Formats: sequence, C-alpha cells, structure tokens
Amino acid sequence: MMPRLAYLLGLGALLLALLPSCQSPRLVLARQGASDYVIVVSTQATPEERHAAGEFSRLLALSSGASVPVVGDTIPQRQHEIVIGPSSHTDIDTAPLGEDGFTIRTEGRRLAIVGGTEKGTLYGVYTFFDKYLGYRCLSSRVFDYPQLDRVAIAAIAGDTQIPVNRFRDTHYRDSNDPFYADWHKIDHCVPDGIDDGVWGTWVHTFEYLVPPSRYFKDHPEYFALVDGKRDPRQLCLTNPEVFGVLVANLADTMAKLPAATYWSVSQNDNDAYCRCADCAAIDTREGSPSGTILEFVNRVADRFPDKTISTLAYWYSRKAPKTLVPRDNVQIMLCDIESDRHLPIAQNPNDSFGDDLREWGKLTRNIMIWDYVVQFTHLVSPFPNLRVLQPNIRFFVENGTNAHFQQGNREVGGEFNELRQYLIARLLWDPGCDIEAETDDFLRHYYREAAPYIRQYIDLMHDELEASGQKLHIFFNPEDFCDSSYLRDELMARYEALFTQAMEAVGDQPDVLLRIKAAHMPLTYALFRIARKRGTSEGRVFEQVDGRWRTRPGIMARLDEFTSLCHTIGVTRLSEWHTTPDEYDAQMRDFFTGIAK
Repeated sequence: MMPRLAYLLGLGALLLALLPSCQSPRLVLARQGASDYVIVVSTQATPEERHAAGEFSRLLALSSGASVPVVGDTIPQRQHEIVIGPSSHTDIDTAPLGEDGFTIRTEGRRLAIVGGTEKGTLYGVYTFFDKYLGYRCLSSRVFDYPQLDRVAIAAIAGDTQIPVNRFRDTHYRDSNDPFYADWHKIDHCVPDGIDDGVWGTWVHTFEYLVPPSRYFKDHPEYFALVDGKRDPRQLCLTNPEVFGVLVANLADTMAKLPAATYWSVSQNDNDAYCRCADCAAIDTREGSPSGTILEFVNRVADRFPDKTISTLAYWYSRKAPKTLVPRDNVQIMLCDIESDRHLPIAQNPNDSFGDDLREWGKLTRNIMIWDYVVQFTHLVSPFPNLRVLQPNIRFFVENGTNAHFQQGNREVGGEFNELRQYLIARLLWDPGCDIEAETDDFLRHYYREAAPYIRQYIDLMHDELEASGQKLHIFFNPEDFCDSSYLRDELMARYEALFTQAMEAVGDQPDVLLRIKAAHMPLTYALFRIARKRGTSEGRVFEQVDGRWRTRPGIMARLDEFTSLCHTIGVTRLSEWHTTPDEYDAQMRDFFTGIAK
C-alpha cells in the first residue's frame, strides 16, 4: 500500500502545483476560424495606429482563419475587445512611452496594445505576435507563423518596452522592406533613396553645404589651408564668412524638408583639415581637430535650436576635445572604423576607440555610433564576428550612445546576412537580450532540421578564431586565415562535412535547401581566394596529370553553382561597390585557365 499512497500523494502535489496556472485567466482570441472579439481603435487614431489595428486583424487571420472587425471607440465597451492604440477604451498613460515604446496588457478578457507617438503601437502589435504567438519575420522573404485551431494567451499584467536607443539602423538591404523594418523596429538614415523624414542631410556634408565648384574659384580662403596651399577638400571653419554661407545654405535645404529632425554638418571623407593659424590654435588648445569642428557646429546648432545638428567624430576628429561641450541639440556621430572585430572593443587593450568613447560620454549623452559589422572587401566570405556584437552594443549604450548606425551590407546577400541583421535588430532594441537563445531560435526557424549543423559550424569557426589569437578586421582577406586560424585546411574539411549533413537534413525542402546553399557560399569563396594565394600548391583545387596542372573535377561545377546562386538569391556585389558575380566568374575562369596552360 505504501508505494500506491506515495504515488497518490505525489499526484496530488502535482495537481496542486498546476492549479494556479490552470485557473489563471486565459483569453481565447479565436477558435476554429471564429472569434468573439472586435478590434477597437480611436476615431482620432494616427495613420500608424490605424495601420496597427489592420495588421492585428490580418496577422490573427493568418494563423486562425478568423476575421476580426476593426471598429471605432465610439461603441460601448464590451468584454471581448482588443484595444489598439490610445483611445477612450483604455487608461494606459502614453507619456512615458516616448515615440516607439509600448505597453501590452490584459484587462479581464480584454487585450490592450498601446504605444508612443510614432510607431510605438505598431511595434507593440508586432511584438505581441512575435513574443506571445510565435510569429517570426526572418527576412523580407521568410515569414514563419503557426497554424492554430485555438489562439489563446495567458493574462499579461503589463509588458512595457521602451527602447534605450532612440534611432536604430542596420543598413542591410533587406531592412529596406517596410514590413521587415517595422517588425524589427528599424529606422533608416537615407539609404538607397529611402527617406523616412528623419534625416535631412547625411554625413560628409561640408562639400554639399559649401560646394567647392561654386565657391573655390572666387573664395579659396573659404577652404582648408594644407601645406601652405588652399585645398578644396575641407573647409576653413574659423573663416567668419564660411559660417554665414553654410548657415544660409543649410536653412534653404531645411525649408525643403521641414519635417526632418537630424541635419548633418560634418567633415568630408578625407584628412585634409585646415592648418591655418586660427584653426590650429583651437585644435592645439583642445588636443584634437575635433576642436574646430565642435566649436563651429555648436554655433550652427544655436541657429537651429529645434533641430538636431549631427557631426562626425571620425578619423582625425575621433578624439574628444578637452574643454568644449556639445550643445544639447548637437549629436556626435562617433565612428569605430579602425577597430578590430575578434575581440569586444572594451576588452581589446590595443583599441583606443574605447577611451575615445568614454571621453565623449563624459561630455554628452547624445552620441550616435557608426559601427561596422561585415567584411567590406569580401562580402561573401566567412567573418566570425557574431560574438562581439552584443558586448560592443552594450558598451556603446553604457557610455552615452542613444542612436546606432550599424553598417551592414548595402548590397543583397552576404555571409549570414539574414542572421546578422536579425540579431543586430534585437540587440538595438534590447541590448541585454539573451543573444544565444535568439540565435538558436532564428536558426531553428530559418534552417529547420539543419539548424544543429549550422550552429556547430558557427561555434567551431568562432572558437578557432579565438584560439588562434589572430586579429579580425573589416578589410582583411579570407586567405589571411588559411595557415593557422579558422580557415586552415583541416577546419575547412570539417565545415564541408557539416554542410553536407545540413543539406541532407533538408533535402526534401527546396526553399530551406536554398538557404543552406547560400550559407555555404562563403566557403566556396574562401577556397577560391586561398587557391589564388597558393597556386598549384592548393591540392583541393588543382592536381597534376601527365605532368600538367589542371583544376580538379568538380571545381568548375562549383564555380558555376556559386555564380548561379548569386543570381538566384540576388547578390549584386561581392565587394562593397565592386565586383559583380559575372565579373568574379570571369576572373576565376581566367585564373583556372591560366593554371592549366
């Protein structure tokens, strides 16, 4: 009898433990293609809030088949309603939510999603479907959601999210898709013709605001003095007439885009800054050429107090000034182009960017980071930098950053472009998120049964880079790592084996198989780059037959597949601004043919 008694006591304890959750209120939003709910939106709703209400109805129908009508808040309150945005049907205070923050909560059988003044409500709707119903927007082409006979959620006491970063741009081509951008709460500067009304001018604007073609001939004194000669590549910022000309031209430009908030007044992309006596005196006093820039930009900001004047701390101007303090409406756009990518910036004793950020952070909390997250000279190449993304973003935020331009790939594709921009978007919204769990979740949804093999590949490559102690930079070459780091021969063989297993795991799913093949492309690219370095000593690519060298069987077919995949998935460049897939194909064919002669 004792074992049976113990079993019954244990069962009773289990039922008691489960009782609170069983009794907790649940909202059944839809059941077997029908719903008792209506979606309530204010008759005074903004276009974004009305869009959010429509999106809730559309997305719920995808999983459930239920059609839920959108009604105005003039109807009496009812038990089963979904309130979208501020309205007379909810008392949620929107003041703390700012522009993009939101609150999700249940009130009895009612659900309310209310956001800030810009896209907060829309972001709340998308977060609800992502967090509570398991929807995933994995890329602009891949949207994953469950099919549910019953759509039910537990009570939500209050899920309030307010982003620490006011501006979040990943600069990936995929993020130009409006739905993808809104799902991941991504902003835009002005890439590829997209203008969301936030930025009026965008970096390196001295030549735009005081064009040399217009002023240099008659007023060479407006421009930098370098080695005793006037140089049109930068401005002389202590010349009083330059200030007047620039302010007048900037005012004219602002009049054309009155809604824009950010206006860049910033150095051109070269180091020909002015060395005249007046400019040099300020720079000497401040210990950095940022001195003349900030003194000038502060004066511009005083003229436009209702706008944010953004300026670069980049290259020669990266170091903070000793005494000058940015005006409240001056944004410092701080760039870490020189930083390595094998270690987090804060942990790298050889990276002075951390010191510069800390010094700027003492002067202002209005800093925008321009970070670089891909290998620009070889966009389709292995680049194991995923482990530095979170510690870097957290470090930036801890030292005054409230805006980010994470420069990804402006072209289509690139190594793990879907994964990398997905993770960056998550981190920009919540720098403290569980990035390992986010990675596993993405891989599981995007690569399905192949996810474990892709995860092993990612982990192995990152482990091997760390073990090698070799530096990683955004302008390095894959062949730099083929002798003693993460692209050495025995590792390449292990990577290939993992991809073979990954492809076998999804062989009956053509769409997923294509994603695996796209993820495999960087290994082909790296193999061919290594072959160009080693020549005929690269035995995986070349062999000698009857005293003559030739490419091994299958190599030309692999090149054909690589080029074909580029066209299939839309890759336009293999290097930033340069090298189309067809140009690369021709280069490699010439190389292989030359070896065989």
